[in-house]
Amino acid sequence: MIDLQADSVRTSGFYSDKRWIDLRDYIRKRDKMTCKLCGDFTAKKYEVDHIEELNMNNVMDFNISFNPDNLQLLCFDCHRRKTARDKIKDVGRLLY
Repeated sequence: MIDLQADSVRTSGFYSDKRWIDLRDYIRKRDKMTCKLCGDFTAKKYEVDHIEELNMNNVMDFNISFNPDNLQLLCFDCHRRKTARDKIKDVGRLLY
């Protein structure tokens, strides 16, 4: 169950929800354990990434949270870089 009062998606229980775990495993198979950004298929760690960033405002919008078209497999390094870019964009939106 997802706690909509949580401070973040990570603490909401979203990532331990069976629907997410099943979908995450599907995306890993669909993307053949290959990073969609750099093409690496030998990385030690991969992340299933929400292309449109997941947050507490849209976690229950299944077109974002559980939509395979909004998910991609990224190696750890590409995911870290993408997340950093997303955070910079968020700060920019707050400033304007």
